[in-house]
Amino acid sequence: MCDDGVRGGGALRDGGVASGSAGGHCGIGDRVPLTAAVEAARERAGELATLPGPSAARLRRDAADVERWERRRRGRHVRLWIVDIEARAAAVDAPEAGFRLSRYVRRPLHRIGDVPVLRRTGVPELVPAGGVHGDDGACLVSYPRGALACLRDRVPFGELERVHVAAYVKALALARARLSSAQVTAPDVGDGVDGGSRSRTCDPGLGLWRVRHRVLCLAGPGEAPARAAELAATVVDDAGLPSARVVDLRADDGYVDAEGRRIHPAVLLCSRATTALWDDYDVAEADVGEPSALADVLARAAVQVWKTFADDARSVFR
Repeated sequence: MCDDGVRGGGALRDGGVASGSAGGHCGIGDRVPLTAAVEAARERAGELATLPGPSAARLRRDAADVERWERRRRGRHVRLWIVDIEARAAAVDAPEAGFRLSRYVRRPLHRIGDVPVLRRTGVPELVPAGGVHGDDGACLVSYPRGALACLRDRVPFGELERVHVAAYVKALALARARLSSAQVTAPDVGDGVDGGSRSRTCDPGLGLWRVRHRVLCLAGPGEAPARAAELAATVVDDAGLPSARVVDLRADDGYVDAEGRRIHPAVLLCSRATTALWDDYDVAEADVGEPSALADVLARAAVQVWKTFADDARSVFR
């Protein structure tokens, strides 16, 4: 697959967004563009090995970044992929939607956990068609009952945020249990979650909101769709059911510069992003798309989400 490559957020060295035409021929194993980029980086490094000046130094650093990428790749036919994921959640307004779709909860998870440097999140928007009520007036969304009682508590790390995080931790645990057993029942409504029941009446103030997450990952031949689907499956609603879908998937093989040389995608990634990408793939390589692997991710997330929220709260009120 050849397509335009767009990296997002903190993965870039300068924290911005870069794009370029991937162009070129996709050969067997889709290796040709990246092979050309590696060769071009080595060629430039050789030409500028002894030249002074900041431009030459930058190109030598670029070549070093490519060599670090190649050492981690270890000859495996692996490419960088950009996954666009749309997540949805019920909320009463934009501030609450922002929390429920991007802060602590409902963030796509890699095998190594929540990796902000590999993700860029957009601004939540209200779904125009609604989607909260069915034709018979039944509620089609899940939402923590306890949140309705503390909607006025909008302080950071206040009761409303705690209710949402606690509900999501329970939802992750339930989603993990569903993967492990087909005989898992929905949570009791007394636990603070409307368990997806369509016979319940929604709060009239609820709306359905959505947000786009752009996520980076690595994948070998034929693995990209499964890796993308797994990332989306780590996002669940308050009943522990999937609440995200893959809306776009494309490879990023770098771009061709003004001189006709292919620039490797590693050149535009910060070192933390490169390290995280390969750490994540090293874990995922042996069992891409396996339900047991996804269950492990959800189990760890159920612990990590609450710990991160609690640690951040303590740091604020210390």
